[in-house]
Amino acid sequence: MLSKADTSIDRYFQVFANTGVNVAFLVPTETGYTKSIMDATSPVRDLLYTEKVHNYQSQKQGPENKAVVPAFFVTSSGTIETSASLYRPVTKHGDPRIWFRNLKEYCRPYNLLALIVIRGAIYVFNLSNPSISESVLDINGIAREIISEARYVKNAIAEELRNKIQEIHNMGYLKSITPGDPGVGDTLENALGIKRNNSKNPDYKGIELKTTRTTKGGIKRTQTRETLFAKVPDEGLKYRQIVETYGKIQIPRDSDKPRLQLYETCRISKPNAYDLQLAIQENQDQLQLIYTKDNISKYVSGWLLKNLKDTLLLKHHETFWVEAASIKKADGEYFQYNKILHTKEPNASLLVPLIEEGKITVDLAAHINPETGKWRDHGMLFKMFPDDLPMLLGSPQIYIL
Repeated sequence: MLSKADTSIDRYFQVFANTGVNVAFLVPTETGYTKSIMDATSPVRDLLYTEKVHNYQSQKQGPENKAVVPAFFVTSSGTIETSASLYRPVTKHGDPRIWFRNLKEYCRPYNLLALIVIRGAIYVFNLSNPSISESVLDINGIAREIISEARYVKNAIAEELRNKIQEIHNMGYLKSITPGDPGVGDTLENALGIKRNNSKNPDYKGIELKTTRTTKGGIKRTQTRETLFAKVPDEGLKYRQIVETYGKIQIPRDSDKPRLQLYETCRISKPNAYDLQLAIQENQDQLQLIYTKDNISKYVSGWLLKNLKDTLLLKHHETFWVEAASIKKADGEYFQYNKILHTKEPNASLLVPLIEEGKITVDLAAHINPETGKWRDHGMLFKMFPDDLPMLLGSPQIYIL
């Protein structure tokens, strides 16, 4: 639905990420606007549930079960009091609905609306209105003041971890304890006394560690996407079945033996070389993997949006993104850890919009040996460029070691 908005959402990601405020976006269609009815999309339902405003899941169908909650339209000079009607009609399976009193006086069809909750009331920002959007972007604007909140205070465990990594930096270049790409993370964790495991929980007392090379063999590397988390689909074809169905026989660069493989990035905007792409189905609360060819789409697998958000919140409640320089010596690779980006409390309500905008993509990385049937996968990887991380994770604290 965001793709139909008459204003790009891109300018506003940073503002909401920095404040740490949960936000949901709505785009009234021509039909919905005329009939005074809008779908309460998954992000809207999540926002109202998380902020303890309303639970659509427990709401019964019919007008007699409608809930009315306080709301405000935000302008560049203040707010206008209104109310929001939250209900599930008897028809159409009771799909959740939302409408704001006097909305037609505040916006037009396909305007981009941002919703936040303050003390149980819904605040609506029409980001397609130039005066309101500028007030949101202006650090001294009234609209910006409404969504501003105190930043997360310094944490004792984070300070402890920072000091330990500083000590490791001061030791100079450390020899990699494992070959290849995993070495940069394994070597740091080993120096910190962390045993390698496959747990999905954060690495150091609740803080996730993500480590990457900034140089390799002394040469500066081109920026690559960071892995936010790995997550297989909740429904549809399993990972191996996807490769068996849509993979291609290819010969990897470092071998002369063919294999059935699927190494490719999936995004919303268009199918990849395997004719696979992503799609958001908000009414089903799903991010879907679909096969699209000759303008015909077929469902492959799906992730529940709630599970993706829960995974993000668990994995990156607080994260140290550690950068390392790499040099090669006769006996192997060595790392020195030089910089930390410290992020806290990801804004999970921005996960879906960032996927829709192509800022977050999904990499499939797996293959099958056709002779032995041996299977290998590196996970289904949700990735993002480092420069875009603040859109989801807020403004990081940067420590130069």
